[in-house]
Amino acid sequence: MPLIARVHSLPLEPELIERLARFKPALSAKAPSPDATLYVGWFNTKPIAAAWAIGSDDARHLSGFAIHPATMGRDVLAQLATCMRTQESAAGRRVLSSEDYAALDVAVETGLDK
Repeated sequence: MPLIARVHSLPLEPELIERLARFKPALSAKAPSPDATLYVGWFNTKPIAAAWAIGSDDARHLSGFAIHPATMGRDVLAQLATCMRTQESAAGRRVLSSEDYAALDVAVETGLDK
């Protein structure tokens, strides 16, 4: 699944806020810090993942990963993190770390007993 990561300026449009509210875990539409940049991963015309890049230009941290439940188990957050690192690097910023998003990027169990 090709993912396109886009930077979004705040405040967000109401329609995008509504769509992001469906993500797991919930993603705040408010910046966690003054230097934060919001990235949203898009597939076709729909947002499917999002995360924040936070910190100074020489020490960025990727955090606040959130994903639409329908896209879990498709390696979407790993793709988003890669796109974010690429775009941050192209802008002259250095990404030093990323919070662990692996648990969010797995398929949801059906909940049916075997």
